[in-house]
Order: sequence, then structure tokens, then C-alpha cells
Amino acid sequence: MKYSSLENEYLIALLKSAIKKEALPPVPDNLDWQELVAISKKQQVYSIIAAVLNAGLLPEKQAQELNVYIQNELLRLLSMKSELDALESALQEKQIKFMLLKGSVIRNYYPQQKMRQMSDIDILYDYSKRDDLFKIMKSRHFRLTTSCENSDDFFKEPFYTFEWHRELFFEEAAFCPHFDLWKNAKPDQDNPYKYHVESTEHFVYTICHMFKHYATNGCGIRFLCDIYVLMNYGEKMDMDRALDELDKIGIKDFALDAIGLTEAVFKDAEVSENQQKMLDFLLSNGVYGNLVVDYSKKLSEFGGSKSKYFFRRLFPERKKMLANYRQLEKKPYLLPFYYIVRLFTKIKYNSKSAKTELREINKINK
Repeated sequence: MKYSSLENEYLIALLKSAIKKEALPPVPDNLDWQELVAISKKQQVYSIIAAVLNAGLLPEKQAQELNVYIQNELLRLLSMKSELDALESALQEKQIKFMLLKGSVIRNYYPQQKMRQMSDIDILYDYSKRDDLFKIMKSRHFRLTTSCENSDDFFKEPFYTFEWHRELFFEEAAFCPHFDLWKNAKPDQDNPYKYHVESTEHFVYTICHMFKHYATNGCGIRFLCDIYVLMNYGEKMDMDRALDELDKIGIKDFALDAIGLTEAVFKDAEVSENQQKMLDFLLSNGVYGNLVVDYSKKLSEFGGSKSKYFFRRLFPERKKMLANYRQLEKKPYLLPFYYIVRLFTKIKYNSKSAKTELREINKINK
């Protein structure tokens, strides 16, 4: 494998050491610790390398930063677990079926749960009980920050973020695989409304989730870590069945490249040309890619016209508004009103991201 920088190469070595519980690799000469820490944060794998790094190896500034981070992350982990326990009890009381997704499941297979960073907790739930869910979140002092195509996102100070998914993917998106995680899921022994997905289905979902980001604004190397722990430390899965499912979805070749690259990174296997390109792309992005790439693609859909781009951003198509505001299904005449609601919601909760988008679009346009 080839690496674009010494820091990228050593970061991969540290990830391998932490996840496989191997000896810490020697620190290369001329390593820029500040750059390595910056990359690991961008990729959201800082928790993984923090688990094995000795503060004595680091320059004073990075050593202090590491100690503060570890303490804060432990507090965050315990607090989020406590909040999730309370929500699970409330969901059981209201008889709402739910299923944990993504990081909150995968982190159980890492050598230490704290290794798997999560900015939020993703939960698939019975959408017919949406009103009851909203009452639960309100009673626990959460506020709705975003209601998008397939999820409702809630936040509570200082860091509690929960994404409640009514669907895995958005029907109108370019990539929308159809498979049902509920089909083979089994109820929890202690909570009959909490379901656990089979390992094979969760692996398929992880690959699909990775592809969705890879094909739009990109993704990072944490997906390789997740794939490795699912394949090697998770519950036994049927890989043939998983690949058959991914073949039906149309991304089997992508899956094989992702699996092959994972093997290369963690087991020192050879990489193909496609896998090397994938590695370069993953290392050039953040955990969920580069927003500039996404903005560029969207702007190109409007022939580079900023006015058309921003008009559509301010006034999405009717199908997108229906996905965000299901009340419109029964009262379509309220569409103009909900455009106003959407605008003020964005101003109140997403003004910072809107300013960032405006700035980047202006740069791209120039």
C-alpha cells in the first residue's frame, strides 16, 4: 500500500495496533503529531488511537489534549448510556418497537466500547407511534433540530443527540436499497419492544451505509474499522448470503473492494488498483466525506447556477416537503405555510451550517 503522508501511514498502523491488540508500532522520525491528531479527529478515530497511545510519547500540548479528551469522552459515554436506558424504558412503556443501528451496535464488538466514537445514537422505530415518540422526547427536554427525509433528529444540552429513523434510506434518493431489517430481527429478552438485528443483515446495512456516503460526498476510514470488527469480532454471519444480498442491491463489487481493502489494512494483504484508489479517497475525507464535494455535485445539477441552486434549497420539491412534513399528506394546501416553517426552523437551528454552505458555494462558483 502507498500513503500520501507519513501521518496517514502511522495512523493506519495505530488503528491496527489498537483494534487487534498488538504492540504499539515504533514512532517514525519526523512524525508531525499535531497533523496526526488533526487527521484522527477529522476521521473520528481519535478514540481508537487514544486507547493505546501513551501520553509520554506525545509532545506536551498533544499529551494534555489527549488526557482531557479521554476524561470528557468517558463522561459522555456514561451520560449517553444513562439517557439511552431511560429512553428505552419509556419506549417499552409506550409499546413502541425500536432497534439500535450503526455505531451503538458496532461499538459492542470493539476491544473497548469507548473506542467507537459516535456523534449521535441512531434508532429505527415504529413510525406509526411517532406522536408518542415526540411526547417522550419533549418530556425529557429534547428539542427537534431536523426533520429530514427518513429521520427526526433531537438534541439536548450538552451533547445528547438521537436520530430516530422511520426508514433506512430515503425513497427518492439516487441510492435507496430495499431490504427489511425488521424481517429477521428478534426481541430482547428483557424488553419485548427492543429488537436486535441479525449480524448478516447488519453487515449488509453497514456496507450500504458506507456506499451511500462514498457515492455522494465521500466517507472515511472508520468504515474499514467497523467492517473489520464486524467480520472478526462480531457474531457469526453468513458472508455468502450477505454478498448475494449486496449483489441484488447492485453494489457487490464495491463491497468486495471494501472487504479486500479492510483485509489489506488489518492483515497486510495485497491491494488491487481499485482498493488503493479507495484507500486514497477514504484518507482524503472526513468520517462522512467532504461537504464541498457534495455541494459541487448539487451545484452541477443546476448547471452551475447559484440562483437556481439556492431557490431549490429554500423551496424543495413537493415530494421532499412531504417526506419532512407528513401533515401535508392530508392537508396539501398547507404547503406554502410549511415552506415558511422550514425557513424559520433552519434559521433557528441550522444558521451556522447555512452560512458554511453559502461560503463554500461562493468559493466553488468562483
